[in-house]
Amino acid sequence: MQPYSENQIRALYTEFKSKKKYADKLAFFDRFFGIIPFPFPDFDPHLSFFFQKEKIEELADIFRKERNNPGLTEKKFFFSETLAFNIKPANSNSSIYSRFILSSFLSRKPVFEHWIRQKKIAEKPIEYLLDDANRMVNNIEYYLQNEYDKSFKLQCMSVFYKGLYDAFRKQVNLPGKKRKFIELYLYAQGIIYANYISFLKTVFRKSRIPVDLYRPEKLDLTGKLALLNELGIIDFLKKKYAGLDSESFEIKIAEWIRLITGERSDQKEQILLSMSNVQSISGADKILLPVNIE
Repeated sequence: MQPYSENQIRALYTEFKSKKKYADKLAFFDRFFGIIPFPFPDFDPHLSFFFQKEKIEELADIFRKERNNPGLTEKKFFFSETLAFNIKPANSNSSIYSRFILSSFLSRKPVFEHWIRQKKIAEKPIEYLLDDANRMVNNIEYYLQNEYDKSFKLQCMSVFYKGLYDAFRKQVNLPGKKRKFIELYLYAQGIIYANYISFLKTVFRKSRIPVDLYRPEKLDLTGKLALLNELGIIDFLKKKYAGLDSESFEIKIAEWIRLITGERSDQKEQILLSMSNVQSISGADKILLPVNIE
């Protein structure tokens, strides 16, 4: 049973035919019919589609379905006439077609933080998850370096590893011609797996930093002035404006210190009082307070 009525299909067909750009046709087709024709395995940190026989067979079955079904780029509806939504790419559009499908596979990447929580593995130490992911990659590298049978499994691993390696180098290669769904899926899974490892590494690094390092130290006004005095900034300002008369000199100094410390505009007198105390403690010359500061 079709999910759309005849009137709906005819309206969709009219809209589809009005699309001038091939990319717009692809997006339209994907929105209403789904451009990826088969269910593909979800993200799996254990990469069971490489290491479990029944999972490998699922990939092989997808490969056979695609190879024996040339009409995957067309959706036909039969009424008094045949309405065909055809997105088969011409040579000039082959790269656009494959890149769109690759993008669709990449859009299925889970939000790893939520995914870990949903899969109830958040209680495991992040080091465990990271070690496990690296072990998976090491296993694939071992197979690729030591097996030479050119089996379907090994070919799948090779495409996956290419995506993983390109993602780590930040040099993802977009397809330049029409590629099989299984190729684009595996390349995308390699990229997603690289993102997963990068996510785990980031979380691991953050977990190793003491919490205290995240707490900014807040200084009161006296502390701020003591720091400025220690850095020689107060002495610098005194020398810079030494030529001004006493009142103008103190107003100028107070204003600059206020701007540097981020204090309110009504804190000038308090700044000068605190600065006098700070310099008294440090043995520096005091700044005489004015009778009235505007």
